[in-house]
Amino acid sequence: MAKPVIHKERCAAQPQICPPLKACPVRAIAYQEDDDEPLGGRIVIDLDTCEGCGRCVTICCGSCIEWVEELCV
Repeated sequence: MAKPVIHKERCAAQPQICPPLKACPVRAIAYQEDDDEPLGGRIVIDLDTCEGCGRCVTICCGSCIEWVEELCV
């Protein structure tokens, strides 16, 4: 099963300009303040809440979110 993954190195992590925050129909994407992050926070995905609609992947303006297949071992 695929899951969305955020590539932190590409993400601006600014809630004011992050389209996926508003696009997620189940609010699985959130901004989390974190003083250890260079910009003071990060965008996170709650995989337990995510329903896999893919809106975040298609609307992300920096191509920071992609689908990754989980490997069953």
